[in-house]
Amino acid sequence: MAKIIHEYIQNTQDLPFKIFEFHAHNLKRIVPMHWHQSTEILYCAKGNLAVKVKDSKFLLKEKDFIVINPYEIHSTQSPTENWILCIQIPFSFISLLTSNHFYKEYLFDANSCQKNFKKNTMLTDYLDQILMLDNHANNNFIDNLKLISLVVNILTVLFDKYSIHTSDVHHMKNISFIEQATNYLSEHYSQDIQLHDIAKYFSYSDSYTSRLIKSSLSTTFSEMLKIIRINKAVDLINTTDLRLNEIAEQTGFKNYRNLYNAFYQSYQMSPKEFKINHQ
Repeated sequence: MAKIIHEYIQNTQDLPFKIFEFHAHNLKRIVPMHWHQSTEILYCAKGNLAVKVKDSKFLLKEKDFIVINPYEIHSTQSPTENWILCIQIPFSFISLLTSNHFYKEYLFDANSCQKNFKKNTMLTDYLDQILMLDNHANNNFIDNLKLISLVVNILTVLFDKYSIHTSDVHHMKNISFIEQATNYLSEHYSQDIQLHDIAKYFSYSDSYTSRLIKSSLSTTFSEMLKIIRINKAVDLINTTDLRLNEIAEQTGFKNYRNLYNAFYQSYQMSPKEFKINHQ
């Protein structure tokens, strides 16, 4: 079965954000749970896309979209063949446009996107124009200016119609903390690491470290570590011929049973089934 194909827009390296499309042909393929600093917009041009954001599940149909805030844990699966536009906008770019109000005071509301998007033909038109620009063989600086303008227009509509004011103020130190914590766990995930280890690394108390993780990612330390370990296991499944028990040992799960339980909890399938579906 074919893998999801990523087709990058020409000259995307000259843009202050990343734009790409993918067409899913393997209907059992799952993009693992992850988070990043960019805001991500997913637009379903054709077919369907199932999206899980933290504890909420959404099914994008044709002409639907969803916006995912920075540091929101999410994953996707394609229940049908589809055509998806993905726009990843760096935190720094949106902060510049909003005079640093984004994330501190305003976040995007995925539920509002799902309920009200089809009432807004302006957004559909902007997103379809981006897809049309992708058909250009060699995008020049004029096309890039059009893309920048379209993305800024999209953000304007999103803030006007689909944002929420949050009283739970996120401080910039939380952003720095979660980036450093992610890097630390990415280096030590294979070890028998505990919450106390990362708290000690930052010279914080265990309880304060736990609260920082919860406020930043809306999850626990153990869940954060499990996601990192699963993603490392997925990478080894896709890129090596290691046996699954060896992958379990190398990723900190210690044995196949723990790896099995983590995969089944996350993807409702065993590591063996996951490997078969992603070949």
